[in-house]
Amino acid sequence: MGIFFSILSPAIYGINNYIDKFFLTKYNISPVVISIYTGIYGFLFGIIILFLTGVYSADLKSLLIIISSGFFANINVLPYLKALENDEASRIAPLLQFIPIFVLILSFIFLGEMMQIKQYVGSLLIIVGAFLISLQKLDFKVFNLRPSFWYAMLSSFLFGVSMVLYKFGVQEIPFWHTLPYEGFGMALGAIAICLYRNNKKNFINETKKFNKNVYILISVSEAIYLLAQYTAYFAASLISVSIVNVLGGFQPVFVLIYGIILSLWFPQILKEVVSKKIIVQKIVSIAIIITGLYFIFS
Repeated sequence: MGIFFSILSPAIYGINNYIDKFFLTKYNISPVVISIYTGIYGFLFGIIILFLTGVYSADLKSLLIIISSGFFANINVLPYLKALENDEASRIAPLLQFIPIFVLILSFIFLGEMMQIKQYVGSLLIIVGAFLISLQKLDFKVFNLRPSFWYAMLSSFLFGVSMVLYKFGVQEIPFWHTLPYEGFGMALGAIAICLYRNNKKNFINETKKFNKNVYILISVSEAIYLLAQYTAYFAASLISVSIVNVLGGFQPVFVLIYGIILSLWFPQILKEVVSKKIIVQKIVSIAIIITGLYFIFS
């Protein structure tokens, strides 16, 4: 069950990747505004879940840990979108494969999670395969120390912190009861972003220009993002958070599949030109990922 939801989460995140890029390019919505809306919707979904599940009484430490997880879950969206705004998606996606590396390190230090040697080998293979499949071509200039590189690294680290904190909290609080507190933390993240410099003023001015279609698309985008996030959290409540994030390496595979589907049936939205060399690269990358899976679960 945990494995299924660990793979389902990146499948959903892959859809959100295309929507994010669509927002940034077609509607020119700033990363700050999207990040604030992410916190608002996280809070609203949390309230709905709280209404359905009721208030869960837990110790203050566990509640603060979950709230902190939500805070970092929202804050990490901003540098991710800033990276996406400053660079091509094809150059940012490979860098996000550092997320499982950060989680492996943090979960070992703070959760004491350890795997067998063959599982670490499998994890490495999946990370390498995911990195390679994310590259549009075998060009390792993605590691150039440009602003988008640091934004992607910061986002990956903050996401890793959020996941490890969540794993801490969900050991004491049942899954469904964690989500309202997670939403409160996301709201605090949105407030923090809003209060920084002129972000509040920019948020208000930009939001005034939105039409009905933009609000609908934002609602759909945030619902998909939160569904992916909740799915990852549910997986983390069942199995090792390290495994959950390593299996997040399937996201580039799903992004590739969605890209092919869009190119074939909806070329007006996306048209990817893929050479024979790139196809071979993708096939080899998927083979590496499958080999990694074998090492982890054999």
